[in-house]
This record gives sequence, structure tokens and C-alpha cells, in this order.
Amino acid sequence: MDHEAIPLYVKPNSMQFLAYAAVCSAVTAVGFLLTAPIPLIPGAIHWRVLAFLPCIFGILFGPIMGFVSGALGNTLWALLGGYFNPATPIFDLIGVGLTGLLPGLFVKPEECLTKKGLLKASVISAISGFIMVPIVAIGFDLVGVAPFTPACVFLVLSDLPPIVIGTPIVLAAVTPALLKRGLLKWRL
Repeated sequence: MDHEAIPLYVKPNSMQFLAYAAVCSAVTAVGFLLTAPIPLIPGAIHWRVLAFLPCIFGILFGPIMGFVSGALGNTLWALLGGYFNPATPIFDLIGVGLTGLLPGLFVKPEECLTKKGLLKASVISAISGFIMVPIVAIGFDLVGVAPFTPACVFLVLSDLPPIVIGTPIVLAAVTPALLKRGLLKWRL
């Protein structure tokens, strides 16, 4: 595929959307579960090596898919890992969902074929992470899981480095092949 050719995206049908939503949410949940063994605030915040997954899914498949993968994936992770608390279905869902929504709104897959596009993906993903941090921290504080300021500090430490570093690395690795093979046909 010519780097200057912009794919024509179509709206997925409901079955495609549900299939991708299920897979992206499950990959996010299992990824968070398997790679979050180091507690920073036990029972609340763990270092998440794959915190960039919602960003990736948002950029590749669109902002709604990014939101769904972050929101549902994080909620499933909390349920499976025993970290579910009353803040999860509101604050975590919205905050982590935004880490997939915002990159999906502002970065398209074809932009990730250049270093400038990858830098843009990293910066937008970092911004989405900084927006997520206080939203999730408010929830933790409200339900007594962790005070607001320590929650903010440890959320920044747990999620921002993987988001800033992992997003462009994974996009650089997978986007050219997905575009070349015509596997990114829709965004939602």
C-alpha cells in the first residue's frame, strides 16, 4: 500500500462490532490481569505493563472500540483479579475508557506509518492517560480504596510509562502489516 493512500473506512455491522468489542475487551482484561502482578497500592493500583492496549485498539479500530476495550476490559480485569470496588463501574470505566477514546478520535492508523504520526499517537495517548488519572483517583478516594493524591501519583507511575512507550512501539510493529493486508477496513 502506498503510504499516501488513505483507506476508505466503512461502518461495521453490529455483528462485526460485537465480535471486535468482545475480543478487544477480553485481550485488554487478560493483558491487564497477566501483566499486573506488582501492586503499587495493594488492592487498587498495580503496575500495568499493557496499559496501552485501549490506545492501540482506539487508533486501529476507532474511538468507540477504544472506549469499549478500555472500559469493559478494565472492568473485566477488576472482576477477574478481585479488584472490583464500587468505583469500578463508574470512575474506572469512564477514565480507562477515555484512554482508548481520545487516541481513536485524534489518530488514524495510516498516520502511524511515519515517525511524526507515531509521536502524535504517543502524545495523544499520554494526554488521555493524564485525563484518566484524576477521574480514577476520585473514584478510589470516594470509596476509600486510596486517598486522591497517592492514587494520582501511583496511577501516573503505573499507567503513563507503558502508554507513552508502548503505544508507538506496538503501532509501528503492527500497523504497516495490517494496512498492507487490508485488515483495517472499518473504524467506529
